Amino acid sequence: MAAFAPSRALLNDPRSATGFPSRQRAPLMALKLSLTSARRLGLPSRAFARHVFQKIAAVTIGPVFVSAAGQGLRRRLAELGQPARRPNVRTAIVAHLYYLDILPEILACRSVLPEGAMLHLTVPSDRAEQARDLVQGLPGVVVHPSANRGRDIAPFVALLNDGVFDDYDAVLKLHTKRSLHLWDGEVRRKLLYMMLAGERNATWRMLTAFEAKDTGLVGWEASYRTASPYWMANEARVRDVAAKMRAPDDAVRLGFFEGSMFWFRPAALAALRSLELTEADFEPEAGQLDGTLHHAIERCFTIAAWSGGFVVRDLKGRVLE
Repeated sequence: MAAFAPSRALLNDPRSATGFPSRQRAPLMALKLSLTSARRLGLPSRAFARHVFQKIAAVTIGPVFVSAAGQGLRRRLAELGQPARRPNVRTAIVAHLYYLDILPEILACRSVLPEGAMLHLTVPSDRAEQARDLVQGLPGVVVHPSANRGRDIAPFVALLNDGVFDDYDAVLKLHTKRSLHLWDGEVRRKLLYMMLAGERNATWRMLTAFEAKDTGLVGWEASYRTASPYWMANEARVRDVAAKMRAPDDAVRLGFFEGSMFWFRPAALAALRSLELTEADFEPEAGQLDGTLHHAIERCFTIAAWSGGFVVRDLKGRVLE
């Protein structure tokens, strides 16, 4: 793989992969958003207490957990147990690669999957050529140029609609989340990568859940949000999308993997695919923090799965409501 040295323009890009403010402005924005979250979640609420606990854990224990030493210790401990059997599922990864320098982390995730797992990279068109240079010579990697619109969601939906995932039983959805508006943004991404595909035995055991045909989505329970304040400014739009998907009433509820990184069965997203959304349906990038179509779709992946009779599980196979 060719070495990648991010340009000064890219490193100082005033917008991140998700269109958020630069790192210089991040602390002030983080404080503002923390206060906003406190008001929305309610200071005495259980949801707020969990929110605060996870933030504290992310900025204290998190860096140790995702460090090279921490990951090495986790792998050594896993080797002490019984080796997991190879899951009888066809796997792949789809990742939105805005920050090209995070590609090695994505490749590390693929390295723990069963041999032959494909990697589909959606990349903003102005960086697609650089991305192709980086993956030149790597087998099973496909670069899909996309507009910088709809964050990671619009490019993902485009591939879903084109049937790119139809030959797989389980696909891991990732993106190069940096969330510069959050104090713990970098650690959160690393934690999600590590929990979803950070160690072979744990990942292979998790993938056996997809041998059950009713498994639709699988994700990290710590990122699963059901408390009503997590609707944020999206409830009306989510309900509108759900109505267009013809979702039954019992499927229209809040329960989603915050950060939109999880494993999914392509067939479980048939209802979303039926909408035939295009790039033009998503708002132009303007640094939005909430209230856009891609924020609504983030909360609709589970609704689509429930609409088709599929279940949502955590990484241990337990059903999430």
